[in-house]
Amino acid sequence: MTLSVSAASYNKRVISDGVQSCINGLNTANSNLLGLTDAVKGFTSAAGYGGAIALHKPVEALETLLKSINTACCSITTTVSHEEATTVFDLVADFVPNVTGSLDVIISKKPEFAAVLFADIIIKNDVKVLADLVKKLDSCLISAAPEDLLDSAQSYIDVIDAKLDSAFTAYGITA
Repeated sequence: MTLSVSAASYNKRVISDGVQSCINGLNTANSNLLGLTDAVKGFTSAAGYGGAIALHKPVEALETLLKSINTACCSITTTVSHEEATTVFDLVADFVPNVTGSLDVIISKKPEFAAVLFADIIIKNDVKVLADLVKKLDSCLISAAPEDLLDSAQSYIDVIDAKLDSAFTAYGITA
């Protein structure tokens, strides 16, 4: 019996190192975001200032991660292949509902945060910093996207921007 393998029949996706770093970061950020959302859901004003500070720690971790993701994704200075862009934007499509869901929870918890001295200030600052990092990432993703995916990419950004605007309004954050 002879076993034969044809290399031509093996189709391996080719993802560049830079795009793979971006993908890895987005996957990790998505997981961290879900954990943060659960933590915010559990916050009550009874947790006090200490509870608000405890929430700030995973936000700081997410901020650090987003800075790293921005470094990875923004280092891509040319238009990526259609396959790479599709892979990234499929991931972004999964990420968008988690971002908007997290912001919905933060908006719904405003009365709880407002009841704790300085907690709403912490949340306002966290939302603003995360928004700035997300907007930078959006810009990087758009700049590397093939033209035929720009409308789709922009629609994801528009959804997130609209929810960020709602969070800014709810907390009285100015740009």
